[in-house]
Amino acid sequence: MLLRIIYILLLLTHLLNIPVFAAEKSDLYLQVVGQPEDRILLEFQVEAGDLFYIDYVHSSEHTPIHDIFRMDEGGIVLIEEDFDWYGSGLESLSNAGARVSLSGNKTRVFLHRKCPRFLLRVGRVAGHVITYKDNRIPLLSIARGGDSVWIRLVKKGREE
Repeated sequence: MLLRIIYILLLLTHLLNIPVFAAEKSDLYLQVVGQPEDRILLEFQVEAGDLFYIDYVHSSEHTPIHDIFRMDEGGIVLIEEDFDWYGSGLESLSNAGARVSLSGNKTRVFLHRKCPRFLLRVGRVAGHVITYKDNRIPLLSIARGGDSVWIRLVKKGREE
């Protein structure tokens, strides 16, 4: 009788495609892709809701910038940009829906800018670093200064 119950349970889990022994792995990947050859230079398997960060030094103001991104099924969302003072190309009050917090010499811009991917030129001086969880990768370690790279989120098919 016990064997019959176990058999029925295993049959049901197979028919209903219920994972029993292992958690489902995510099929989302954060990629840094070299252009124009479209070569994957860096890839992380990620979960919807995870954060990643890009830190760099502003090219003309020479101040540190910290960008915070969230990943979801719809793509990448820039949710915060932190900097010492405004410089060309940074987020500002003119961005619809942005909320700005000033504290001492720090400016924090909270926003919700969706993008499926974005193009970034690897700075020779900026020192771009992408961070996901405990992985901090200087972009100059995978691309040359001046190269363009796509930062994108892709969904891959599950391997059976």
